[in-house]
Amino acid sequence: MFLGTLRSNVALIGVFGLLFITFLLLAINEFQGAPSGNAIGIIGGYFGIATALVAWYTALAGVLASGRATFSLPVGPRS
Repeated sequence: MFLGTLRSNVALIGVFGLLFITFLLLAINEFQGAPSGNAIGIIGGYFGIATALVAWYTALAGVLASGRATFSLPVGPRS
């Protein structure tokens, strides 16, 4: 999905880039067999929160762009 968004806008690239990093960190934590309070797992959780915030922003920007909203949110179009 991340590679597919490289021709889209910057907001989607951010969502799937952060999601890739989140999954990578959480997978590394699981494959280490470390306890759940491991630093890599905690950092992966924080990246998951950042992913959610960027995804909500991107979704709101899409909803506002599809309707007749009084304002819009920038998503960084790519040319």
